[in-house]
Amino acid sequence: MGSSDKDNKEDFQQFITRLENMVLVGVFQPRERLIENDLAQQMGVRRNWVRDALKILESKGLVKTVPYKGAMVRDLDEQEINEIFQVRVVLEKLANHLACRNFEKTDAKVLKEIAARIRDSYKNNNFEDMLAANIQFHGYISELSGNTTLIQMIKQLRIRFHIFNTYAWSSPEVVELILAEHEQFITAMENNDRNMLDALAEKHFSHSKDLYLRQLKARRNALARPLS
Repeated sequence: MGSSDKDNKEDFQQFITRLENMVLVGVFQPRERLIENDLAQQMGVRRNWVRDALKILESKGLVKTVPYKGAMVRDLDEQEINEIFQVRVVLEKLANHLACRNFEKTDAKVLKEIAARIRDSYKNNNFEDMLAANIQFHGYISELSGNTTLIQMIKQLRIRFHIFNTYAWSSPEVVELILAEHEQFITAMENNDRNMLDALAEKHFSHSKDLYLRQLKARRNALARPLS
């Protein structure tokens, strides 16, 4: 492979990562159309790159192709939402328990720094950095589990969970709960309090789910309301 081919491949991979992150942090909202020409111009790449990248994101469950409409950011129905939540909570609890075995004082320091970054990003209205730091916070804990298979499974579910997060982080009340619970996570890890960690996992990830389901119900009711 020549150097130019290698550079093109690396550039394409970077473009995929950039487009994926834009979906994950809510730059593109659920059900929003992703028009190839517009994305190519907006992001300064060839249209065939956009087409191929959208296929890759579709394989990851972030994008879906609708006949006669093209690609759009994937939405989830109520059953899928509940199924994802149930599985993720079980896996997060397991990761938390395993992480406790390897947790050290230096890990508490790292988590406190990440939690502070999340809070600062929120105060500065830096939504993208806030979501990225939140992923880093929970990813750090799951990495401490030392279970590669578990870590990969959580990462896959976290990608599908992104739809909930864009709603949760738009609610100041929910954000304050999330920020406070991050501190509680750290305390529970320091004290090896697995019961507290289990309760936090149930509560922490339900904020996003519950808010999204309320939004979903509100949209359904609005569509069902007869026109005056």
